[in-house]
Amino acid sequence: MLAAATQAFCTNGYFTVSVDEIASIAGVSRMTFYRHFSGKAAVAAELFQLSTETAMPRLQAIGERDFRNRQVVLNWIIELFAANRADAAILRVFMQANADEPSFTEQGHRFINDVIVHLGQHIPAFALSPEKADDLPRWVAAWLLLYEILDQGNHAARGAGVVAYPLIAEILADRFIAFVNEVI
Repeated sequence: MLAAATQAFCTNGYFTVSVDEIASIAGVSRMTFYRHFSGKAAVAAELFQLSTETAMPRLQAIGERDFRNRQVVLNWIIELFAANRADAAILRVFMQANADEPSFTEQGHRFINDVIVHLGQHIPAFALSPEKADDLPRWVAAWLLLYEILDQGNHAARGAGVVAYPLIAEILADRFIAFVNEVI
């Protein structure tokens, strides 16, 4: 059913696809669909979860590299943007689902939180907790930095927005370097 939903969503967009269409493509009844999912939003949420599991190693990769080297960080951001361009169809679906389903925003926020935790295992500047008052300002700064990198990656996937300017990746790399080198 996930493959059928991916096919339907990527071909027709999230808004127009129905549960009946997903079930038909999957070759199952509507009843069988509802035994597994509460609706198309639940399917999209599951696809988003699978997508984040695929994306996480790409995001974590900077922790295994020289994360203080501008060119290394720039190459990492360019790789992230390229991966998003390759995943453009499903990312478009997630953007549409996010506009239609408030729970997607929360799921995306949890993903950024998870990225901070994972990066914090290798990059001291990300070893932060929003529960600690002293960490909170830097944690928010880390969250916003990652959000901006991910958001610009989504724009890259669509070939839209200011990401078309080559300077965007360079500016994001500079901001990342400044964040990891900032003395607390």
